[in-house]
Amino acid sequence: MEQILFLHGALGSKYQFDELIKDLSTSFKCSAINLAGHGGELIPPQGLTFDTFAKNILDFLDAEKIDKIHLFGFSMGGYAALYFAHKHPERVNKIMTLNVKFNWDPITTAKERGMLDPDKMFEKVPAFANNLMLVHGMHLWKSLLKSTSDMMKQLSETMVMSEEELKAIKHPVLLGIGDRDQTSSVAETLQVYQKLSQAQLWVLPNTAHPFERIDREMLGSAIKKFFI
Repeated sequence: MEQILFLHGALGSKYQFDELIKDLSTSFKCSAINLAGHGGELIPPQGLTFDTFAKNILDFLDAEKIDKIHLFGFSMGGYAALYFAHKHPERVNKIMTLNVKFNWDPITTAKERGMLDPDKMFEKVPAFANNLMLVHGMHLWKSLLKSTSDMMKQLSETMVMSEEELKAIKHPVLLGIGDRDQTSSVAETLQVYQKLSQAQLWVLPNTAHPFERIDREMLGSAIKKFFI
């Protein structure tokens, strides 16, 4: 049976894939992990970086004695999947990403970082703030917000993968992007699609960024078609 590892987005956790994994359980052996800083995992001294996320993935594969695996990554997890394939190409079969933000220009980065203030979050979206406490821990969620903000700033200042490194990824890749995603965009996803030698582009109709709002049946069908 084909194996898929699911990678969550920023401020998410492995549990957001529970229902999707249940849907796919008869077709694939599915796993999900919490990346550093998420779901109660500690934030390393160097903060949140894609090198750290790549090590999280590698440690899981080594612990489970998995030689190669398919990767599905949502948002930040999608970029982590591509970065892992760049660092450890021999451990990856296919990659599917969904709603990844590739273009961290200063203006949009400042907008995204502005949404990570815990006090403003409590004021404007208290239910979301309370959920972050439950998922990541009462004593860790504010540190996660700060570390995520720091990571976004770093992304706007330093290129994680160059154009040449993206072009060097030879794995089959399916880049999914919602047509109403206001965090990422079809345009920036198309730019990356054009750099990857074995890529497909999937634009999801009537779909915004949050994972919880994505049509699970439509997504599950696409996963089966691509990974089988």
